[in-house]
Amino acid sequence: MKDKSMKNKNIAEQINRTIEDIWIILEKKERAYTNIKLNNQQYILLTLIIRHPFSSPTELAEKMGITKSAVSQQLAKFERDGYIVRKQHIEDKRAFSIELGEKGLLYKNEMQAFCQQISEKYHANLSSKELLHMLSALQKLQELLE
Repeated sequence: MKDKSMKNKNIAEQINRTIEDIWIILEKKERAYTNIKLNNQQYILLTLIIRHPFSSPTELAEKMGITKSAVSQQLAKFERDGYIVRKQHIEDKRAFSIELGEKGLLYKNEMQAFCQQISEKYHANLSSKELLHMLSALQKLQELLE
């Protein structure tokens, strides 16, 4: 029984390492493709803004698991650099939503083109059945980790 437990632990470690390796490969390729220089925290924040348009700084901070102050500092830099625009809420003048600025829209378009390129690579090398099986397994893994 101990051998099976060790084997399963080893497989779990290999899964984690493989996911990390895939993430690193995708990050390198994406950064080379987009030519936009962001640190990891900025990359995650901008990705969240793209995926969740009109989010507030508080919502973004909650999604990232960091303080609102840290998000606000990054948002100020993004605003100065033209990646985002802060829009004041109509009802609550103290609240702001975040929208993509010119550079943010350019980044979003480059990201979509990159994702399309990767998607084409998946479809060229994996069957529909393999893709569905992989998606299902990854979604289950995501649920376990959340």
